[in-house]
Amino acid sequence: MVKETQTKTKPNNSIIAFHDNSSAIEGFPVARLRPANVDRPGPFGMDEARVFHPILTAETHNFPTGIAPFQGATTGTGGRIRDVQATGRGANVVAGTAGYCVGNLRIPGYRLPWEDETFV
Repeated sequence: MVKETQTKTKPNNSIIAFHDNSSAIEGFPVARLRPANVDRPGPFGMDEARVFHPILTAETHNFPTGIAPFQGATTGTGGRIRDVQATGRGANVVAGTAGYCVGNLRIPGYRLPWEDETFV
C-alpha cells in the first residue's frame, strides 16, 4: 500500500520504493575526492561528477525508550545502517538522525506534567 502511493503519485522522484525498509529519491551530480593511487601514498584529486541518489530509511522500533531501555533496544542505529546497505551495491551510510516519539506512558504513581489525562 505504501509503495503504491510513492510510485503512482511521484513516479519521477522515487528510485527505490521501500526495499528492505529503505527508499531512494532522485539524486544529483556530485564530484568526489579520491586518491590518485590506491596502492601507495599519493595526492588526492576530484573525479568527474556522478549522480548519487540519497537513501532514506527509518527504524520504527527497538530504540531505547522508557518501555524497553535494556539489551535489544540498541538495534535502532544498527538497523538503520543495515537497511541502507541492503538497498544495493554502492549504498553508503553518510549521516544518520534520530527522532524519538512516545505517547503518554501513564505510569501509575509517576504522573508527568505533559501527559494529557483526557487523551485516549
